[in-house]
Amino acid sequence: MATDDRILRVIRAVNELGACTVLDVHRATGISRPAVYRIVDSLCEHGYLRRIPMDSRFRLTAEIRKLSSGYRDDAWIVDVGAPVIARLQQEFRWPTSLATPDKDKMIVRETTRYRSPFVFDTGNVGMHLPILRSSLGLAYISFCSPRTRQITLALLRQSEHPDDRVARNRVETERLLRNTVRRGYGYREGGITPTTSSISMPLIAERDVVGSICITFATSVVPQREAITQFLPALREAAAEIACHVEVGPTV
Repeated sequence: MATDDRILRVIRAVNELGACTVLDVHRATGISRPAVYRIVDSLCEHGYLRRIPMDSRFRLTAEIRKLSSGYRDDAWIVDVGAPVIARLQQEFRWPTSLATPDKDKMIVRETTRYRSPFVFDTGNVGMHLPILRSSLGLAYISFCSPRTRQITLALLRQSEHPDDRVARNRVETERLLRNTVRRGYGYREGGITPTTSSISMPLIAERDVVGSICITFATSVVPQREAITQFLPALREAAAEIACHVEVGPTV
């Protein structure tokens, strides 16, 4: 199969035109008709296009969908969120991160730790975080839908990692989540990395939480009250910006 960008241009054209002819694609893309013929033949051979019997037209097949089967919703969130948290890091200098839920844990999907001059931990992309003992996790579970929260807590109570001990104390868990909702943000002081704290906001899209973002800083340098004053307004705006784009979805 040819490897230049004309293949993508042909696929986009067929996607927009629906069932169409070589001439239709030629007019839509400006690619020469001989080249369109070759590309169409190649795409048909690989199963991405199918010729309509007794017709000169062709159309896309379901094989096209398989090209995006590995692209998860959280990948789209990262695409949108990465430049937003990068701007936060440039403004405040402290590292910023974006995480999404995965069953009974949070997974760091993007972080600016490698850009920040102030890094006190080894967290990186792919790192697993406990939901109830991280600000990213608290921002997620405290503001997600009741049904999602119920299922997540049930999974935590059955798990083998330290979060399950917190989750089994139902009174303490409810108090923790209630306080987070009352504050309007997730907060961690010490814990996973004793010398740091972090403040987080949920990414609320389509009436549920799809992830969270945070700023991490040295506890000795930025007390909680100062962190709220310095970081929370910008963090809230960043979360709203990401969620807005997630709700709209990508433009194709």
